[in-house]
Amino acid sequence: MYTQNTGLLQELAIAEEILLFDSEDDSRNQILVPDNKAEIFIPLGGNVDFQCLGCVRSLSIRSGNGYFLMPRGRGANISLNERTKLLIIKINPIYAKKIASNFAEIANGVFQINISSVQLSSLIDLSVSRDKYEASSIIEELSNLSYDLYDHNLTILESMEYIKDSCGTISIKEIYSSLNISKSKLEQHFNKEVGLTPKEYCKIEKINCFIKSYLNDMDQSLTELTYRCGYYDQSHLIKDFKYFLDTSPKKYFCSYR
Repeated sequence: MYTQNTGLLQELAIAEEILLFDSEDDSRNQILVPDNKAEIFIPLGGNVDFQCLGCVRSLSIRSGNGYFLMPRGRGANISLNERTKLLIIKINPIYAKKIASNFAEIANGVFQINISSVQLSSLIDLSVSRDKYEASSIIEELSNLSYDLYDHNLTILESMEYIKDSCGTISIKEIYSSLNISKSKLEQHFNKEVGLTPKEYCKIEKINCFIKSYLNDMDQSLTELTYRCGYYDQSHLIKDFKYFLDTSPKKYFCSYR
């Protein structure tokens, strides 16, 4: 539970994970699973085509620029040009709206970041060190974040904690009842801070728990895992996979074998 007296608020790192995709080492086409995180994309040495599932148009992400993405409600396809690297910094969603407010929106939920040569050099170093604390410092500088950076909405922090602890299986009623607020107030706060509804956030957390659990042990039964992760049946699971990733669980996991 988060309170003003726990001292935890300033310990919530901005950067939660640092990923690097390299066209020389990885497949040049990747599916990005929505994971309730905001993201910063930094192409290094080439351009990247980005397209959210369900969107008609793709976005060309150009080398030398940075791009901030609000938490995505669906998966996305990225295509790396030859000899291209893509640095992705995953951001704690509690900071999403604060960071986005400092940049110009160039597409729905996508904001362009102006990066100096010095900052770009530091980001390139990050692709090797994967230092989350250094990444957080760079993001603070890039975003020009003010003193109220750590003035978090405790209702949202507690809501996200409940959802994470339950792997997305908690009901929305359980959340707002535990917090002693109305459903409408919870949804209003959540959408304002994170850009997703509590229901969307739960469903994304659930499918991520399923994927991580299966990748941790691919010899286990998909059917048994389906029920353990809170899905009613396989049809329910397949429906969510189709919506979030535009594929079936079987086809998605084939790429990992």
